[in-house]
Amino acid sequence: MRGNSGFFGVRKIVAFCLAVCLCVLSGGSLAANAKESKPAYVIMVNRAANCVTVYEKDAGDGELVPVKAFVCSCGREGHETPLGTFKTSNYYQWRLMVDGSYGHYAVRFNKGIMFHSIPYYTKNAGNMEWEQFNLLGEPASLGCVRLTCADAKWIYDNCKAGTEVIVYDDAENPGPLGKPEEVKLTADNPMKKWDPTDTSSMNPWNQVRPTLYLTGGTGGDETLMLPVGASQHDIYNAIGLMDAAKGVYGSGEYIINVSGNYDLSRQGTYNISVLGVGAFGVRTEKNMTLCVG
Repeated sequence: MRGNSGFFGVRKIVAFCLAVCLCVLSGGSLAANAKESKPAYVIMVNRAANCVTVYEKDAGDGELVPVKAFVCSCGREGHETPLGTFKTSNYYQWRLMVDGSYGHYAVRFNKGIMFHSIPYYTKNAGNMEWEQFNLLGEPASLGCVRLTCADAKWIYDNCKAGTEVIVYDDAENPGPLGKPEEVKLTADNPMKKWDPTDTSSMNPWNQVRPTLYLTGGTGGDETLMLPVGASQHDIYNAIGLMDAAKGVYGSGEYIINVSGNYDLSRQGTYNISVLGVGAFGVRTEKNMTLCVG
């Protein structure tokens, strides 16, 4: 059984994922381009659905396998994100936007059009324009593709320069992995100026962030071992979630999403990404090794 991504869990918990930001033309210093040793990906941006799907090119036959989905905000009316096929070029840890705001983990793919975080008032991870975070999933930018901090960083870290980017419209079908959602921020939330997905040790959202763990206790915290022929359900049964106080969530009280290019029907070692969401709607992520044999 070949896998790429799946959800597990019920209850009224907000799902998760990405976002996109304002157009960029000037300022900021150029950061090092993504390493050439990264896997080959293709990034599909569904402009009409405000959803990004990342595909990995299978090393064997070149098949495109969907491995990640991000909710985003493409360009609003009058500033629509251009359709077409492009390639990533420059990478910036911080980038000054045309409107004076800053984008975190910006990756250029079409002139002044980039992937990047929700805009920040200053080059400070605790000074996010929180109202813009709540617009994820609908057009809101000046043409760029806004993502959550974690999702923008994933592209920044994993997609090498020259990665193909395809911007298209399909309002009926967001993509093969669906369109994730994100927690909504309220005006009275004291943590609202921090992106809830930001993994910085300074982020106050860590006070309520859950923790992923392996229920079987074999292979260590980052190695999941399953027999050939295991099912997707077996993966989810082997991964649990604890709240910030180390309380274990019961069945149906949390959501698990597993993504990556793996095959449960054949022996092998695969890299997977596991995402969990608990009672506060805040996500946690962990890279794991899946050993099938």
